[in-house]
Amino acid sequence: MAGENAIPAALGVGSGRREPFLLFPHLLLLEDQEPREASLQMAVDRVLLESAALPILRIYRWAQPCVTIGYFESMAEAQIRHPALPIVRRWTGGGTVLHGHDAPYSLIVPRTEPFASVRPGESYRLIHGALANALRENLPEVTTASETAPKRSSACFENPVADDLMARGCKIAGAGQRRSRAGLLHQGSLQIGTSEFPRPQNFAALLASTVQSTTLPTDMLERALSLSQKPNP
Repeated sequence: MAGENAIPAALGVGSGRREPFLLFPHLLLLEDQEPREASLQMAVDRVLLESAALPILRIYRWAQPCVTIGYFESMAEAQIRHPALPIVRRWTGGGTVLHGHDAPYSLIVPRTEPFASVRPGESYRLIHGALANALRENLPEVTTASETAPKRSSACFENPVADDLMARGCKIAGAGQRRSRAGLLHQGSLQIGTSEFPRPQNFAALLASTVQSTTLPTDMLERALSLSQKPNP
């Protein structure tokens, strides 16, 4: 279809351009400062994806150390490896991630946005390219991985894939994605020794031409609370 072919061209995707460009005309920045349990944080992302009318960049915090696993990862294996920590399944793919001193974020893109239809590898590259540029003010040594390394374990941060963020030979940012009828959910973790996401406004400004700060609506939080109380598969 002509409309589908126009999507990559409109974003500059596939043109060979590597310089930064904006992915959205308008973005909501949700700096969610209230620490919450892992199951509730995952439920908030799901509710936002099912409800969002505009792209949302959500910066949030963990209430305690925890583990998240990708949608297709084994819960039993994670429980053996991390018997003392709460474990929750993400709605996105990827491996096992240990949380507690990382800075998590999510990018929610409704299906009405052209970017929601960009191929997974390309959307991953574009989001991480913007994140790398935002971080370089504080971490000038940040680079993107040029290729996927051989898998060493199920632990996400032991297995850099193409376009993960690296610093001094170590992976410092990875993410998982999921596409549904509602749109695209990109869940990322920044592991640089602090739970403070550095200057989220800078990241947001590299994603969209217009950025508006927002808060988590009470009704969405209540829906997420209800969802988080269901058994974790």
